[in-house]
Amino acid sequence: MRLYPASAVARTRTLTRDLIVLGLLVVFAWTGMKVHDGILELTSVGRSIQDSGRAISATTRNTASAVDGAFADAGSAVSGIPLVGEQLGGTLRRAPAGATSALRSTGDEQGARIVRLGVEQVNKTETAANWAGRLVFALPALVLLAWFLPGRVRLVRGMVVADRTLRDAPEHILAARAAYNLPYETLRRYTQDPFGDLADGRHGALVKALRQESGLP
Repeated sequence: MRLYPASAVARTRTLTRDLIVLGLLVVFAWTGMKVHDGILELTSVGRSIQDSGRAISATTRNTASAVDGAFADAGSAVSGIPLVGEQLGGTLRRAPAGATSALRSTGDEQGARIVRLGVEQVNKTETAANWAGRLVFALPALVLLAWFLPGRVRLVRGMVVADRTLRDAPEHILAARAAYNLPYETLRRYTQDPFGDLADGRHGALVKALRQESGLP
């Protein structure tokens, strides 16, 4: 199967058009990637939200530990008091347990909820980045290919059909086909007297014109 015309001029023209289309597809793909990466940078907001949730949980735990530690120190300080020291110290050490446990639980719950919000925001941003990048590439690429491919397919199909049709055809029939069907301007590029050549049996230039204008060598 022949993909490019045999004529140097037509081959160069077709190849140039192919390269331009390929270059535009590369530009569309690069633009889509840039849009994707630009939107993806917004995931830093979601990650900051996650960090805030973890910080809240850590802060409440540290606060609860500090309160437990303060009461434990106070309990140790009074443990030396005769008779009631040990009992009072134990009471002080156990005193904040309910409050600090609730504080830890609340902090962990609120922190986890905020972390989940951050994860959800990151996921939504990544999905938006993927779709936006694909659309920025796909929409212009589809328009370009819808305009380009039908003509390119017709060119290749035409050369294939022409090669099969002209391969074993009698030379005088091909010459007549060229003389009667090709535009006058085209014929004059190959011979100054196309109909004289046909009448006198000089078929070479006419056959060459027909084959080259069909994209064949």
